[in-house]
Amino acid sequence: MEDLHGVKYFSLKMVNKFVEENENNPKVAKDLMKLIFSEDDNLSMRASWTLQHLSFKKPKVINPLIPDLIKFLKKKNQHTGSIRNVIRIFQEIELPEKYCSEIFDICLKYAKNAGMPHAVRVFSIYVLTKICVMYPELKYEVELILSELKEHPQPPSLVACIRTTTKTLLKLERAAFNTSKKQKH
Repeated sequence: MEDLHGVKYFSLKMVNKFVEENENNPKVAKDLMKLIFSEDDNLSMRASWTLQHLSFKKPKVINPLIPDLIKFLKKKNQHTGSIRNVIRIFQEIELPEKYCSEIFDICLKYAKNAGMPHAVRVFSIYVLTKICVMYPELKYEVELILSELKEHPQPPSLVACIRTTTKTLLKLERAAFNTSKKQKH
């Protein structure tokens, strides 16, 4: 993991090269996870960004790390870039049922937090939506947040996210209505 230490300029090209060279090494994901907890914000962010790109190529590699990723998000005073990257990982991978409740609560907190960067809030809302698809009964909590967000001017990224999420939640509601209607007949 020395590749991430002491690099002055860290680019997507470097991340992709690193992932390509190490994607079949099972130890790499664990090593990156350790670096995410680093006190050095740059190192933590680089490790989380690299792990995010590894998750795009090898999402199954992330599953054993989910408890550590959750632990990271619960830790106070983390760099928002690292938070964004970890939440983006949750958006990309298939979420095991046993972690959905914790991830839902964490993303709810971030989505509501106006002090968070827009990307953290947007990715959090998308993860919440993903969980609502699995558990439609949770959609009312997300709809409440969306209605609160609509009350105030929002940046374009959040406006687009709210619109997309609202459509997805409406489809869930229609599907539930059609299912209950069919069951009555």
